Amino acid sequence: MQKRICFGEANIATDSKDVWHRRLGHMSEKTLQMLAKNHLPNIKGQILESCTECIYGKQCKVSFQRLGNPSRIHEVLELVHTNVCAPSKKSLGGAYYFVTFIDDHSRRVWVYLLKTKDQLLSAFKEFHALVECETRKKLKCLKVDNGGEYRGPFDAY
Repeated sequence: MQKRICFGEANIATDSKDVWHRRLGHMSEKTLQMLAKNHLPNIKGQILESCTECIYGKQCKVSFQRLGNPSRIHEVLELVHTNVCAPSKKSLGGAYYFVTFIDDHSRRVWVYLLKTKDQLLSAFKEFHALVECETRKKLKCLKVDNGGEYRGPFDAY
């Protein structure tokens, strides 16, 4: 005695293999053939059309090859990133701002606390003298985020 499968409003006698493929959660063609032997004889011998949802579902992400870090600078002080930040509260020493200087090659960070933004130039001069004396190399490029901190009536030094 054969068991009957109840699929709600499905019309077992007239529905195509493509309809059953979608209805059964994009079942594989091999599993549909096994099901056709016992329960869905009308789809036996039908060819399953290509299903775009199955093709998209089987695609995988292609990972990018790691080539090291080609954008990294090869020498100390060739590129230094800087930014001025304002925390929400005043520090214990009374500073409202701080400036960071990050060397792109070594990733070394220098932080200077500022009570006012007009102290930025003196902090930069101090940093500039310190690192050039320590490394015996010249600072070649300073990269800023164009926040306006480095614009102003500065004296040339």
